[in-house]
Amino acid sequence: MEYIDKIKSLFESDLKSKISKIDLKNKYLGRKGLISEAFKEIKNIPLDQKSKFGDELNILKSYLEKILLEKENFEQDGMKMDALAPINLTYLNQTSGHLSAVTQTIIKIQEILSKIGFATIIGLEKENESYNFDLLNIPKNHPARDVWDTIWIQDKDNNKNLLRTHTSPSQIRYLEKNKPPIRIIAPGKVYRYEATDSTHETCFHQIEGLVIDKKTSIATFKGVMEYLFTNLFGREMQIRLRPSYFPFTEPSFEIDILFKDKWLEICGAGMVHRQVLKNVGIEDQSHQGFAFGIGVERLVMLISGLDDIRYIHSGDLRFLYQLGKKS
Repeated sequence: MEYIDKIKSLFESDLKSKISKIDLKNKYLGRKGLISEAFKEIKNIPLDQKSKFGDELNILKSYLEKILLEKENFEQDGMKMDALAPINLTYLNQTSGHLSAVTQTIIKIQEILSKIGFATIIGLEKENESYNFDLLNIPKNHPARDVWDTIWIQDKDNNKNLLRTHTSPSQIRYLEKNKPPIRIIAPGKVYRYEATDSTHETCFHQIEGLVIDKKTSIATFKGVMEYLFTNLFGREMQIRLRPSYFPFTEPSFEIDILFKDKWLEICGAGMVHRQVLKNVGIEDQSHQGFAFGIGVERLVMLISGLDDIRYIHSGDLRFLYQLGKKS
């Protein structure tokens, strides 16, 4: 924990200096930055302290990302930013709030997967056709496009943009700028132009994961899924893989979990299609990987016992308060 405190103190000292935002980001959050190096030390920490160290490190990472984002906003407005002073909110005589059940679930998955080396990336919600479809092996007139009921946007320059139908475009953008080995998750909102019912919404949240390296196999993928769902539900979970079809994976699977003595579909996944790797410049045949996509609201419903997804986005504070406290 002293190591984490030293990083925070050094950051706050650098923040007062003339170091640029880009240099700060590279020094602390870059691939070879202090945070990445700290995560590598988890393997050397005593078993009974690993979890606490990982949690504290994730908290520090989120703190640095928040401060750097605020610094960027200040600089854009032509202002100088010093270390932020704490805000005293003790005078507010109100019931304390809490994160939504969806946000809590996303954070919990981030924490679980960060312990085995997954980093989190955030992408654009407004995307273009190429990243949302073409680079994912879904060209024009491909029948698979019918699965995604797309909300198209035409801007003033007549560019054909859209609200992303999945968070996979974030992974493509990351792959274009980073080389294997890669281990990332991409959480965020996605949009579908479809009728709402007890299991469907026009706006919902996904977490998609991606691993690319020279050692990944279906067995690796299955182990990661078992680890994730066992830690998420707090008990040992059985999973099974069923053959399926997705344009960007081959072979493709639907993942089921044994939940209350019933097999329930929980997410789609598969080994990354070779064409997708070529599209982002990964030609080395020794590299392969897997990808998976999970609907967050679906998990919230299972964990909380809900039978209608529309409750989650109802805006009823009485219900959301109860749901958030359960998560």
